[in-house]
Amino acid sequence: MDKEQFGAFISERRKEKELTQKGLADLLRVSDKAVSKWERGLSFPDITLLQPLSVILDVSLAELIEGRTMENEERLNRSEVDEMLKHTMDLNEKEAERVAGFHKKDRIFAIISIIAASLAECSILLFLKDVDWAIVSVHLPTVLGITYFFGIYFWIVAKEKLPTRYDKEKIAVYKDGAFEMNLPGIVFNNNNWMHILSALRLWSMLVALIYPLVTILMDRFIKVRGIMVFALFIPIFAAIFSCFIPLHHTAKKYE
Repeated sequence: MDKEQFGAFISERRKEKELTQKGLADLLRVSDKAVSKWERGLSFPDITLLQPLSVILDVSLAELIEGRTMENEERLNRSEVDEMLKHTMDLNEKEAERVAGFHKKDRIFAIISIIAASLAECSILLFLKDVDWAIVSVHLPTVLGITYFFGIYFWIVAKEKLPTRYDKEKIAVYKDGAFEMNLPGIVFNNNNWMHILSALRLWSMLVALIYPLVTILMDRFIKVRGIMVFALFIPIFAAIFSCFIPLHHTAKKYE
């Protein structure tokens, strides 16, 4: 199965059907970037998309896999089609493993860099005069500890793809071992999961890098004493629960 031939065939058939890349993507419930990659010969669709793709483009499954229109006398028997599908699945699995391995190394490097930069900012606090550490110690370790924990999970541990049952059923709870995420009005599936992960990774990065600076500003301009210490819970909750805004928006947008 040749990627470039396959991509050119999809592009040709799509245009014959007067579909845009976005139009085809919407019918398959994928992104137009994914369709663009197929047509440029950069990747193959997921094996589960081949059947609906062949129907939309009005070609047989064998023609789609071969990347060309076949005459009647060229029609393949069932065993030949099954062999082609198996070969396609093998190619997809190898490509997915290669890309996942490469991306995971990048993500590990990214979260280590983010945490290192955040801790470097915290170390600067040690050299600033008149920093009230009794106050700072109330909120800074709490926020950064939670942010690092979720940052490591979403950057490294979280799976890039959900089980297929999430696409078949309307599942409102994401579970991965002991980790569980349940938000009212949110349905998790493979259409929105990668966007959700991206939003949560961005959130963890921004909080880890910005909150130490917020700590400095708070200590410089807001003198908290006595019962007013409880006012520190405002930025704590604001930083931690701010993740729900992009999470909810992203999940609904790509649902």
